[in-house]
Parts: sequence; structure tokens; C-alpha cells
Amino acid sequence: MSSAHISRVSVALLAWLAAACIAAPLGSEKSGLADGARCKHDEDCRSHGCNHNLLCAHSACDCPGETCTDGGEASPDCADGWVCVYYKSVLHDVGEFFGSKGDLNGGTCQPTCAATCPEHYICGGQLCKADNDWPNPVPSVSWSGAVEGNLGGSGHMQTVKLEKGKQVTLTASATSPADIAITRYSWTIVTDSGQREPMEAQTVDVVLDGSYARAELVVGDADGRTGYLQVTFEGCGGSGAQCGYQGSGCCNGCDADKKFCL
Repeated sequence: MSSAHISRVSVALLAWLAAACIAAPLGSEKSGLADGARCKHDEDCRSHGCNHNLLCAHSACDCPGETCTDGGEASPDCADGWVCVYYKSVLHDVGEFFGSKGDLNGGTCQPTCAATCPEHYICGGQLCKADNDWPNPVPSVSWSGAVEGNLGGSGHMQTVKLEKGKQVTLTASATSPADIAITRYSWTIVTDSGQREPMEAQTVDVVLDGSYARAELVVGDADGRTGYLQVTFEGCGGSGAQCGYQGSGCCNGCDADKKFCL
């Protein structure tokens, strides 16, 4: 085979390889869930990291220029609507604090508010940030007996009037946005005497002997995440009780002599 023929074959082979690299650059084909998607395991994600908030970690990226500008820059390493942000901007100079300057051209992909934040993210200025509380169980409680009602939502609180000496039955429930089994229902009943009575049950009874009784509920899932709410039953006088000013609480009004509740 002549040297000229070998040369022509080499040139053709190099041209084919160059075209292949342009069409499918190394590392461009990544399998797995996109950055910020719901996940359970590290191997689920393209970034090979599933964070404690059950969202895929953000991929590393390079900014096109010499440095990543404030607010980030579009990068071929990031999805549409995401920008490459120098890691110090994300970690609030943690790297420099530990004596690590890092790569001035490197960072992580971050979603922007302008492109609408992904599910389970909230806008934090120009960039979206993960809602780390989204997987937490959401508690609910209903009560029946002398009064009826219900309350739902983590961190929610409500005050309910209850005639002194009466009883209510409280029943707890919960849902998990992350589809994790609910394994814990913990109550603490706090009274005006200062007593705190803990109970592990889904249903509890409360008898109001004093001026108030507060039912604090904590629900937990199999991964240890929790949600909390509380209902306070405030004591009041019922029909026939001594009447306060224009009636109060369970007392809807006073009789003609302003002495007894109607």
C-alpha cells in the first residue's frame, strides 16, 4: 500500500472522528434524572447525588468566560432555564473560608426565577432554591364530642372554645408528599396546671378541667422527618354558668339580670 493511500485513509479517519465528536461530545450523553428532580438514591440522578431533601444534586459546570459573573451565566453544561454559578456564590464563600479558592471558571448549575422555579423549589431572588421542607409529613387532626372541628397543615395552630368539664376526642392523620410511610403519632397534652402528658397514639381523649388544655401533635415518617401542629381548647362557661361581661366563650349572652349565661 502506497504512502499516499495511507495518508488519504488517515485524513478520512480523522475527519470522521472529528464529526463524531461534534455530534456527540464526550460526556454529553448522561443517563438518569435531571438536576432538581425527585430521587431516592444517588444512582437515580445524572449528577450521581440524591440530596437529603430527596432532590437530585446540581451538576458541576464551567462558565464560558474567564469567571462566572454574579447571577450566573448560560452554559452548555446546564439545562435550559438554568445557569452556571460560581460555587462561592452558592456556598457563601465557604470554599474560601476553608482556604480553597476553587476553579474560577467552575461552579454548579442553578435554576433561575425568570424561567419559573422547578417543582419543590422556591424563588430566592434571581435564583431558585430547594424547599428543604417539602418531603416532611403533613399532619391533620379532627376532634369530636362536646365540639367538632378539624385542622391540617404543618405548623398550624388553632384555639377552640370548650365548655369546662367537657370532653373531646382527637384523631390524628398524616400524609407524606414523598410517599414515605407514616410511623409515628406523638401527642403532648399541656394544661394550665403546668402538667405535660406525653402519649403515643393516633387517637386521644381530652377532658378540660381547667382554663385551657393544649394538644400538641408530632407525626413522623420512616426516614425520621416530622410535622407538627397544635390545638388549644380554651375553657368557658356553658348555659347556666355565671355570666361575664356581655357573655363570653361558650356563653352566648347573659340573662336579663346579667347573672347567668343563656
